[in-house]
Amino acid sequence: MTSTLIGKRIILTGASRGVGFATASALIRGGASILGVARDADRLTIAADKLRTLAPGTFDSLVADLEDVATPSRIAERAGELWGAVDIVINNAGVMLHHEGGICSEPEDIVQRSMDINVFAPLRVGTALLPLLREGVEPRIVNVGSGAGTIEALAEPGIASYRLSKWALNGLTMLQANELAGEISVIAFDPGWVKTDLGGPQAPGTPEEAADGLLRTLELPWDDSGGFFKDGQPIPW
Repeated sequence: MTSTLIGKRIILTGASRGVGFATASALIRGGASILGVARDADRLTIAADKLRTLAPGTFDSLVADLEDVATPSRIAERAGELWGAVDIVINNAGVMLHHEGGICSEPEDIVQRSMDINVFAPLRVGTALLPLLREGVEPRIVNVGSGAGTIEALAEPGIASYRLSKWALNGLTMLQANELAGEISVIAFDPGWVKTDLGGPQAPGTPEEAADGLLRTLELPWDDSGGFFKDGQPIPW
């Protein structure tokens, strides 16, 4: 058991499958209390039934669509009812909606949706939860980014709107870290290329490996804010 997780109150988006489900499992086994958010009610129910058999932590769920601008307030309201404070927000939910071609050839609605789910939703969720985070213990926001959104990776072909959105999420992380310095730690985390619905079957990593890397990243000192990390180690933006 990771002693640093015992009693932590954690919001986790995209909790019903893939990296989110594996992360929830690891956090619960480490003693954390989780409020897992996902938009697919049936999938979240199945995940919740499995996660509630784990210990020593706990799992509560909330069905919500992050494209709905009212969702962050619903998350904050539920977390306030459960705990009255939040220690960690993990913005894990994300989409990759288009694969071929460059940014100029991608449908406009795909670019807009990618930015809304991968960038603006984490911004809205983080902002809505600031009052509860300020009541937390060494509060932290973790934005789950991607190696596909680094400066170097922007020169690579394909998945253009995804790359753009994850690059912008890195910028959001920097801005939040600067603005909230001394109050709330804000970092970005790269789970790697993982076998999920998003990553596909050819990916070399597993959700469990990504979850382990996130747990190691959560063990970083609280004042280690404003960086991009993989497996607990800093990586270039």
